[in-house]
Amino acid sequence: MFLDVSKDFIKKDLNSTKYRKRNINKINTLFKLTEKNDFTIDDQTWDDLMMNEVFYELDRTYSTEGEAALYKMLRNPIMDEEKLKERGKLIDLFKENLDLTVNLRKTFYNMIYDSKNRLLDMINDLIPVSKLKSFFYGIVGIIPILLILAAIIFKEPKIMIAVLVDIFINMYIHNKEESTINAIGLIYLRDLINTSKKLSSIKNDEIKLYTTKMKTLLNELSVLDKSTYLLKVLNSFGGLLQMFSIPFLIEESVFYRMSIKLVGKKNKILELYYLVGELDALISISLYQNDNKEKCCTPQFIKENSLKITDGIHPLLKNPVANSLEIFKKGIVLTGTNMSGKSTFLRMISTNILLAQTFNFALAHEYKGCFLNIISSISPKDDITSGKSYYLAEAESILRIIKGSEKEIPVFCPIDEIFRGTNPAERISSSAEILNYINKRNAICIVATHDRELSDILKENYDFYYFSEDVDNKNGLKFDYKLKKGISKTRNAIKLLDYIGYPKEIIQKSYRRVERMENFI
Repeated sequence: MFLDVSKDFIKKDLNSTKYRKRNINKINTLFKLTEKNDFTIDDQTWDDLMMNEVFYELDRTYSTEGEAALYKMLRNPIMDEEKLKERGKLIDLFKENLDLTVNLRKTFYNMIYDSKNRLLDMINDLIPVSKLKSFFYGIVGIIPILLILAAIIFKEPKIMIAVLVDIFINMYIHNKEESTINAIGLIYLRDLINTSKKLSSIKNDEIKLYTTKMKTLLNELSVLDKSTYLLKVLNSFGGLLQMFSIPFLIEESVFYRMSIKLVGKKNKILELYYLVGELDALISISLYQNDNKEKCCTPQFIKENSLKITDGIHPLLKNPVANSLEIFKKGIVLTGTNMSGKSTFLRMISTNILLAQTFNFALAHEYKGCFLNIISSISPKDDITSGKSYYLAEAESILRIIKGSEKEIPVFCPIDEIFRGTNPAERISSSAEILNYINKRNAICIVATHDRELSDILKENYDFYYFSEDVDNKNGLKFDYKLKKGISKTRNAIKLLDYIGYPKEIIQKSYRRVERMENFI
């Protein structure tokens, strides 16, 4: 049992960040169980954009359902402006209606938080269905009671030996079935149903769509509501009562009676799970926006294939440097040395597109653009298990983008160091042809590269920007992280080697070799 939390505590906790240990492989179970669409963020793009870390930054949910729904929403951007606006209205509602937000948060706080997400694990696993076991355990479970009654009625103490033997057999059955039966998952199902009842009783026209759907789903799950009540009682008081249920195989009997119903109601359970979680997730986003209100803007969506972000920042940076970019018809080539900010810039633009298309806000002064299908190629890796080289992994990664450009929604494709794993001549030739091909398709492309040779080849189809830094013996690396128009003219790699203490012979000969190579070219 739990103590009911006070509204004052919930109010004080509204602006706190949730520091808790999260298991992303459990949080993403709901996403894995549900259907994907053409614009679902794929695994590589999710990893490229460091979206697990962004998810942690946004997450202020209380419930297991809330964090699972928040994750799923981030993986499935919306390509419909009206639906996005409706979601944005709900987020604004939770920012403005403090009483409603506190009441909802209080309900979510009182839910049983399960970091292992055992309800979805139970649903996700193949639920065993056995009418024979349901009947058998029901009969076997009452035998100890009949034997005890017989011992009392006939006043025969020897019958108690049979009782002990029967209880021992039932305990053996319980231990054998323990790995199969997920009674704890049923307890969380009970908790979900109870919470849904509380939420559906809230009188508010602006969340009526949610409460009405919950009532409908609860009616369809009423048979499970009754069956899970006994398990809820048995697992109360730290599971103390559960010990007394083992000799009578109560959990086993209930589980196998419910298994057929659970299989039939799986989709309804998932729908209710997500519906409850979505409310918690939207409140989480409203709290994040309140904490960052001076950094947020409402996006403007247009039909024209273009993108404009003014003073955009990345959510993971504590002291971000804002940058602006406008893309229309031409793609973008980014140049500059390592650590100057190119990859972070690619992630900043991509993450803001995703936030705009999931929760109707961006971390920028202004956001204006069309709907975009985000497919990235920032950090593909060698796959030792499949024998794939880095080059093959990147080639397959770029092919995802080319296929994405054939769809109705324009693809936004941030690419970092295209084909860095192959020789210069082939890299530059193939990169130029691929980038020109993508730019002619339904796409907005930003590519970061060290290959300045691409500039002459791509100048008709791409605009050029760069990041720069200084290296000197006194101050070391100095970055301003500001985007600049044009092509980077600096080569600071050798300066960096000199700064960290490489032998002078290496430094001097490196400079001479670069000079000869440039004169040859």
